[in-house]
Amino acid sequence: MQKYILDHKRALTILNGGLLVVAGLEHFFLKQGKVELLALILAGMVGVLPIAIQAFQALKIKVVSIDVLVTVAVLGAFVVKSYEEAAVVTFLFLAGHFLEQATLKKTRQAIKALTEMAPQTSFKQNQAGQFEEVPITAVSQGDLLLVKTGGKIPVDGQVLSGTGAVNEASITGEAQFSSQAARVTGIGGDDFGKWDSASSSTASWGRDYFR
Repeated sequence: MQKYILDHKRALTILNGGLLVVAGLEHFFLKQGKVELLALILAGMVGVLPIAIQAFQALKIKVVSIDVLVTVAVLGAFVVKSYEEAAVVTFLFLAGHFLEQATLKKTRQAIKALTEMAPQTSFKQNQAGQFEEVPITAVSQGDLLLVKTGGKIPVDGQVLSGTGAVNEASITGEAQFSSQAARVTGIGGDDFGKWDSASSSTASWGRDYFR
């Protein structure tokens, strides 16, 4: 039963808000009082259910969470027959939790999209001085990498030679190129492009190569 209620917290929030709307319409337009009182009581009871369950779960592990405090406040409002406060407090708390979860979901999606932008391979200089394509997991600190025009920076590091511009929009949010030259630090996942025609169309890149 507890799991069912918590799984349907969003529906309970909507029901709680709907009952508040009914109570408001009754109060401001019909002004009979009976429907308003019933709607407020039901709104408070519906709203406090998931909060009380979470409060109980928190108390089981000896944690006095915000759910415990809200539950005590709502029960106190019922005791003194302040049904308006009970209904409004539960709605605000549930709505706030819903908005918080929505924000966290968007944040997780943004972080996931950012990590997926990182390339899976890189051009690493071997012992013969040649650059060969290897998995990103084969890159270690101090390795020398080659970043071609239009390619992505495989790892965080420092430009050792070459000049050009880097699209850092994935990190800064600014859709413009940032000038890069030797000894400038870059972030993995950024795009290299718009290389100076006087320089090479590639850049040497050292992972965490700081001096």
